Amino acid sequence: MITAGIDVGLQYTKAVIMKDGQVAGKACGRSGGVGRPAAVQAIYDEALKAAGVAAGDVAKVIATGKGKFDVDFAADQLVEALTAVKAARLTNPDATMAVDIGADEVVVASLDGDKVKDFTINQKCGAGIGLMLGGIAKRFEMSLDELASLNGPSSVTVDEGCAVFMESEALSLANRGTDLKEIVRALNVAGAWRASATINDIYHQNRSCVVLMGGLAKNGAFVKALEEISGITFHKHEDPEYAGAIGAAALAVS
Repeated sequence: MITAGIDVGLQYTKAVIMKDGQVAGKACGRSGGVGRPAAVQAIYDEALKAAGVAAGDVAKVIATGKGKFDVDFAADQLVEALTAVKAARLTNPDATMAVDIGADEVVVASLDGDKVKDFTINQKCGAGIGLMLGGIAKRFEMSLDELASLNGPSSVTVDEGCAVFMESEALSLANRGTDLKEIVRALNVAGAWRASATINDIYHQNRSCVVLMGGLAKNGAFVKALEEISGITFHKHEDPEYAGAIGAAALAVS
């Protein structure tokens, strides 16, 4: 059986084609703003080409993410917590919690077997962490790999209230001549504090196997800070950026 999952995030859209439970093709691209439906279609077409199948071969398409209702050809739209839980269980059958941190959303869900027991999204100003870090990297003319390598304590601190305050204070420090690497170290830690606050909004927690996914799972400095702050040793999803789309494609089978 061939299914598809499309995760339409605020910044990037990820499309996955699954055949008999295995990823056969995938694609990622900018979500497109006001041109989102056309952008989603182009990314889906690219995933189909990578899988070597035609749209007519796909039995069912499931959409997820903030822009899920812009996928007009999807059979269904599922909330991010459901697809994150499915992705977590696929990559690790012992998963007890799923944490998905992307450009805008922090999604945390606790599991009861294959079902969602409790979940939360973007509580306590947790939104926009990924966008903020990506924007700072661009302003400071750093690659994302360089940003992800800047871990450890910093000689400065930034406001941990929300991503807007973090970015504002970071730019203020930069304008005062503070070392940019020190600022980025502080931002990785501040972002981790915000994400940890959202994790702590879950009442029913079993931290024995927490699967981390989403774009920020690829930021090693952020992940290290998050582990130190939260006390959780994460199991990183094998394909963290595509996890939501993988979960959606897998749920299309049922």
